[in-house]
This record gives sequence, structure tokens and C-alpha cells, in this order.
Amino acid sequence: MNNWQNFYFLRHGQTDWNLEGRFQGRSDVPLNATGHKQALNAGLLLKQHPIERIICSPLDRAIKTAKIVAEHISLPVQIDDQLIERTFGSFEGLIISDVKRKHGIDINEPAAKILPTDAEQWSETVKRSREAIGKLLTAAPSENILFVAHHGIFRALTETLCGPGLDSENGTPYRFHSTDGKWAATKVS
Repeated sequence: MNNWQNFYFLRHGQTDWNLEGRFQGRSDVPLNATGHKQALNAGLLLKQHPIERIICSPLDRAIKTAKIVAEHISLPVQIDDQLIERTFGSFEGLIISDVKRKHGIDINEPAAKILPTDAEQWSETVKRSREAIGKLLTAAPSENILFVAHHGIFRALTETLCGPGLDSENGTPYRFHSTDGKWAATKVS
């Protein structure tokens, strides 16, 4: 990871399930009107940055976000199945706060503590995310890459590179950058 180049990350725009606070996972929920606006704004913002490749998750919300951004920076969109969101198994579609309350954990605690056995466990998400991003960065060591994916992938990357505690916002681009081997993720402005 210390030999990775800097890169950009964009969480897909908002969906109705994001707005409702539902476990979304691999359910293919489309962008809502706010999500489309967020993707448009991200495209206008990222147009000012030297992005040379866009790689995204195969889920519709990420593809639509990536395509809206791609229109502004005149690049094709490449899909990589390893950037897909983690599955929450039988929790998908349920209200996150209701599930946490039912299982006796605080709303601010990670759901990883209570995931059902049919969900992708957090350690698996972290490993898959790190390997996927690493493979893609290594294959194009001199390119400025924008990854368009999901909150779970973002959290796995920030936890791996920067330490715990950073959450992503829908439709907000971030730049991952390393200085003297220490990584940070900052909002693109």
C-alpha cells in the first residue's frame, strides 16, 4: 500500500434506501433525484482534476453516478466486479436503526457486530477492497484513477490506509493521498 499512487474515490449518489436509512448492500437500488444532482455536481467538481480513468462497481447506482461524471471529463467508464458493495444478506432492505435497536447496539456502533451469517463479514470486505484497489492501481501506476463505488468500500479503504473513523457522503468525491508513507482522505474541492 505504500507503493500505491494517489487516487480519487466517489461514493455513488443518494438512493431512496440511503434516505430511508436501509441496509442497501447488493440490492440494485437506483439513484433518486438528489443522487442525480449529487453526481452532476461531482462531475463539475472533478472536471477540474487530472483524472485519467474511471472504474466503478457493477451496481446501477454506481454506474449511473460514474456515467454522469464521465460526461464532464470525457472518459469511458470501466466496470470492476470487485468494487461491488458488500452484501448484508437477510438484513438488506431493513431499516438500520431498527435492526441495531433490536440487537441491542447503539446507532453509532458498527453493524459488523451483528451481521447475519449470510452477509459478507467486515474482514472479508476489507480484504477484497484492498486487493481490488491494489490490483487496479498497480496495473496503471502512472494514472490518476477515480473509483466510483460504495460506503463499505470507502470505509474499508480508509480503515486500511488512514485508520478508523472516516465516513463517506453520497456524491462527494475524496482524494486519497500519501505523504511520507502516511495516507489521508480529503474531500475534493
